Amino acid sequence: MDPKNTSPERATGIPSSAPLTRRVVAGFIHLFRPLLKVNLLAYRVDTANALFPIGIPAGEVDAPAPVRMLFVGDSAASSYGVLNHGLGVVSQTARNVARELASGCTWTAITDTELTMARTATEIAHADLDVDIVVIVLGPPDVLLGTTATEWSAGLRTIIDTVRRGRHPDCPVVIAAVPPMFRFRAMPRFVQRLLALQITRLNRASITVTESIPGISYSPFPSLETCTEFIQDSLNWRTVHSRWGKQLGATAALALASHLGKGHRIGDAD
Repeated sequence: MDPKNTSPERATGIPSSAPLTRRVVAGFIHLFRPLLKVNLLAYRVDTANALFPIGIPAGEVDAPAPVRMLFVGDSAASSYGVLNHGLGVVSQTARNVARELASGCTWTAITDTELTMARTATEIAHADLDVDIVVIVLGPPDVLLGTTATEWSAGLRTIIDTVRRGRHPDCPVVIAAVPPMFRFRAMPRFVQRLLALQITRLNRASITVTESIPGISYSPFPSLETCTEFIQDSLNWRTVHSRWGKQLGATAALALASHLGKGHRIGDAD
């Protein structure tokens, strides 16, 4: 597949593709891994100079029957580009869940700007997993490292298995789509196409895992049809976090509502 003939819009739409096509794409991305790693260096410079609030995203909505949420994520979950964590995707998601369920909510997060799926699979074993739902907001570092679909899927399955070996063996897990990084700011067209193909590969792997394990949900990134080609030209990061939190919150609330519908009560052990 020639990335010059594949639009980013189609790439993040997760089109169906034959196994041969996926192998060709995998080979192409492997060939240009050095180019991805050059962009990883640029990502590191960007995050080093970007605005991040102090501390980790954590908070509560004080109301009865609080939902306990754990987020794991990279720069987006660290509230990239906004003044405080209340404006970030984690807090926005949690507050939307509280509104959707008309309940209380508490949340905390495991975050790092370079957190990858593989690192999360290792680190989550040491986390407090006495929660009602886990939300995974990962992607950009894995995109730029050229993580394969197999590696991404294996990490996801390890995370899910670790979460469900605890007190809540059917704890819902929500996997957020990798955001369309190629639309964040101006970049060469070839790099744009390369990132789009890699994002598609990882998002497709997430969907495959979602379809194979009960209680796992995939949340697409919100539509950007009203934006110009590059998000930074038409939206500020606060708006991006808000839209994403609304989309992700709706998915998480639906997952929790389904879980409750099976006779579970938020705050109780399964």
